[in-house]
Amino acid sequence: MLQPTVLIPFVLSVAVLVGFAVWYRQKIKDLRLDSEDRPIPGARLTAERLRKLSSPPWRVVFEIGEKHLGTIDHIVVGPVGVLAIETIALDRPTGDTVVAEAQLVANAAIARGGVDDLAARVGGRCKTLVRVYWGTPQPDLPAGIELVPGLIAVDGQRLNDWLVALPPGPLEASQVDQIWQAASTGIGRPDPLG
Repeated sequence: MLQPTVLIPFVLSVAVLVGFAVWYRQKIKDLRLDSEDRPIPGARLTAERLRKLSSPPWRVVFEIGEKHLGTIDHIVVGPVGVLAIETIALDRPTGDTVVAEAQLVANAAIARGGVDDLAARVGGRCKTLVRVYWGTPQPDLPAGIELVPGLIAVDGQRLNDWLVALPPGPLEASQVDQIWQAASTGIGRPDPLG
């Protein structure tokens, strides 16, 4: 018969070894590669595309969190003006869907309202919400389709081509930098020009 002084340490040792074996198997299981494909978030795809724009004349506030400007995930400031960017990981609508135009105009104005407020601090305006769609490419359609005034649907794969092809607008280089600075500091980021 085993003594309690020998039995208790033996039972504890076995329990510790079993616990370690269970923990070790779980860790090994967690390290295995998944067979599932994980999608890249749409905002990250947009950011990677926008990083290829030349700076200057383009200035971008990258990957803005929802707590700052809601659905707006980037702000692009350039010669064409101030653009609020909202990324959507779906196929782009063609503009022929039946939705109340007034409702779309109002929703776009509300979505870009925070960006307009930031730009207004230095005399700028944001009049355009650009929805960047990362779905099936649509090469037979234009890169950007104006759904209603102030709301443009852009094919994500051709975002930079669309931006560069826009006609120059009202902003000079100094205004671009001022608006970029105001937008960056307005969402709590460091001064990009400081």
